[in-house]
This record gives sequence, C-alpha cells and structure tokens, in this order.
Amino acid sequence: MWTQSPEGRKLIQEISKGVVAEIAPEELDLFDELVIEYFQDPTPPDLSAKPKDDPLGFGLGEVLIAVTPAATAMVSEVLKYVMNESLTTAKEESAEAVKKQVKKLFNPEKRDAKPAKKEDGEVRPLNKDQLEQVKKLARKQAIKFGIGSDKAEKMAIALIGSLALS
Repeated sequence: MWTQSPEGRKLIQEISKGVVAEIAPEELDLFDELVIEYFQDPTPPDLSAKPKDDPLGFGLGEVLIAVTPAATAMVSEVLKYVMNESLTTAKEESAEAVKKQVKKLFNPEKRDAKPAKKEDGEVRPLNKDQLEQVKKLARKQAIKFGIGSDKAEKMAIALIGSLALS
C-alpha cells in the first residue's frame, strides 16, 4: 500500500510531527528515532505485560508511553481510511461520468454539449461523518498505544485540525 512507500512514510512522518509538536513537544528531540522504531515494528506495545522488577523500588520499572509512536499509528490508520474514501469517491464520480457520456451517445441533442471539466487537483473535503470516523479511528489507535483517553482525544482533534488546515 502507498502508506508503506517512502513517499507515504514521509507524509506520515510530517503529519505525525505536527501532532507531536502540539501534544508532546518534549518528544521532538527523539521524534526521528521513535518514528524509525515505529516503522520497523508498528505493533502496539503489550500494555498487559508486567514491568520488570525495580530493585531499587523507585517505580522506574514502569513502562514509559511515548506519544510519537501513537501519533504515527494514528496518522497511518487515518491515511489508509482517507485513501479508501477517496478511491471510493473517485470510482463513483467516474461511474457517473461514464453514465452521462453513454446517455449523450444515445441522445443527439446532448451530443454537442461540452463536458463539464473538473479542475485538476480539486479535492473534496471530508464530510462530517467522515471526519467523525477519522476522529474515532485516531482515538482508537492512540489508546491501543497506551495513551490515556483524554490525551487520545486531544491527539485526534489535533490530527483533524491538521487535515482541515491542509
């Protein structure tokens, strides 16, 4: 899939960095390393695993949850969804255009009419239902990666904001 290509990964990284900058700017110094680790192994951490014994008893054995892998997972999942929605829309629009062309072939009055051209690069924004689905997907991915519910919500909103601004 395109999201696994160098170009797709670069886009995922750019968008993820924006989310991390907004939610956890303290991670930006480690961002590149954490993203590389995520791409090498994109599976969520095992949150049920017990932390290793902490011989000093300072609680340092607890798992540290980073926002970067969760943000990268969110963006990856959302890009897959948006691409599928875009493909579906393109198929529907193409089918409709073919139907109109076929009808024109059998209707001499409409044969001379110029076809309406869609502007190159014209992108339809996501509708309200699609944005809600994006938010749910993003939030679910963040939670899978150990992010708390409130922070996962903030991350999802930050991601939707980046979609709205692009």
